[in-house]
Amino acid sequence: MTTTAQNPAQAYQQYYGPAIFEPLSAQVIPLASIQPGDAVLDIACGTGILTRHAAVWAGPTGRVVGVDVNPAMIEVARTHPSPVTPSITYEAGDATALTFPDDAFDVVLCQQGLQFFDDRPAALEGIRRVARPGARVVLAVWKGLDHHPLFRALAEAEQPHLAAVGAGVTWDDLVAPFSLGDADAVRDVFTSNGLHQVELFDRSIEARFADADRFVERLEFAYAAVVPLFTENPDAFAAYLTAIGEDTREVVAGYRQGDEVVVPMHATIAVATA
Repeated sequence: MTTTAQNPAQAYQQYYGPAIFEPLSAQVIPLASIQPGDAVLDIACGTGILTRHAAVWAGPTGRVVGVDVNPAMIEVARTHPSPVTPSITYEAGDATALTFPDDAFDVVLCQQGLQFFDDRPAALEGIRRVARPGARVVLAVWKGLDHHPLFRALAEAEQPHLAAVGAGVTWDDLVAPFSLGDADAVRDVFTSNGLHQVELFDRSIEARFADADRFVERLEFAYAAVVPLFTENPDAFAAYLTAIGEDTREVVAGYRQGDEVVVPMHATIAVATA
């Protein structure tokens, strides 16, 4: 597996970045209405893809900060040049325990992070605290598995193999990215935690994954940046990849276009006022 020459965070940036998070960021950023000079916080920034888009809009007079709980993600984010000067600031930190002063930001962003927070009310309370009165809060989450049949098939293939090796990964863990798929639940998360003027927008992208022959291998390895499985046991991980590849060969073939796997993906973007 050539992917193991990279760490999972690097693979995440290289594979998920152009396939998913660049096109999704292009949908999220216009809804944030970032103005030149704004102070912007990107929570669960990952490798900084949305953060760098935000910096372009905030411009050289703005201030942009990216925070992620995974230090490896932050290390990768820092290797990418900021599109403006002064540079973006990246910090390793927990979304449920933000250390910034009150009323520090004009815009708070969170792209595909809210689903993974252990304590969503604490995260939303922190967002409300660091956002200035009237600040814009923009969060993007995937719609449910009923909108993403390929990822349902992958999860159904993964579950028995993970159980067989005692990985301790539940079905809920596997489908966590799609766990806030109900729009009413997204709205309730906002309104029950003190955010108002909530608007919900449906947005879709066409995720284009290169290197179709190695789609499952690369997808699984990059995913380890978020849920690190088998990264310390290459032989076990190789056997797992082979099994998943065989079990999903037919369904993946249905999404293949030449040397790409092309997958429609659907998100809810919530925009609110602090």
